[in-house]
Amino acid sequence: MQWNREIAGLIIIISMIFSAVLLVLRRRNLEGHIFYFIGAIVMLSLIEITGFVTKLFDHEYNTSKLYAIGTNFFVFLLYLLYFQKILQIERLRKINALIIALFVANYLGSALLIEEFFTRFSFVSYFVQVILLTGSINLVMSQTFNSDKILSLSTYFPFWVCISLLIIYLGVLPLLMISNAAQLMNLNLFFAILFLVNFLGYIILLVGIMKAKTKLETI
Repeated sequence: MQWNREIAGLIIIISMIFSAVLLVLRRRNLEGHIFYFIGAIVMLSLIEITGFVTKLFDHEYNTSKLYAIGTNFFVFLLYLLYFQKILQIERLRKINALIIALFVANYLGSALLIEEFFTRFSFVSYFVQVILLTGSINLVMSQTFNSDKILSLSTYFPFWVCISLLIIYLGVLPLLMISNAAQLMNLNLFFAILFLVNFLGYIILLVGIMKAKTKLETI
């Protein structure tokens, strides 16, 4: 079943690359400060490509450090900075700034206190990161649903970003919790669900990129 997992991983990488290319090509349709989000997806794509290619040539290579630094810090930080930039209500911006501070504190604290932080997946630290990201997403959604953006949700790109990230990160959290607690889950089932959740998340992101329009275009 190793071959199937590699094919599934390749499909997700292709989805990421396609998303990154479309983001760049349609950046003028995607509201302001989109380069933070583009940077996150491009970096995520490069990390996944590096991990995938490295594993092909060396099955024993430990990619934990790559993901711990690249994905769990820089990609998450770019997501949070993107949300910070699109938040317009001062109260929500202050709350999100606190979330960013807590994110950095959690990461640095975990890196210093968890002995194998860079060599093994740290579920507790990742759990906190996803909860903080979810909190930031909730702020954006709250602002969206309490503004005139609610009248054109289908063309408002940050809304699609929020749904996509919720599915990709929050959607897989229960799966990780079960796996971490019991460690009895069938690996094939685990990776199959992981693939489906990620694939659905990127499909939603691609739909959002194609449907998105700026205010000027909707007039």
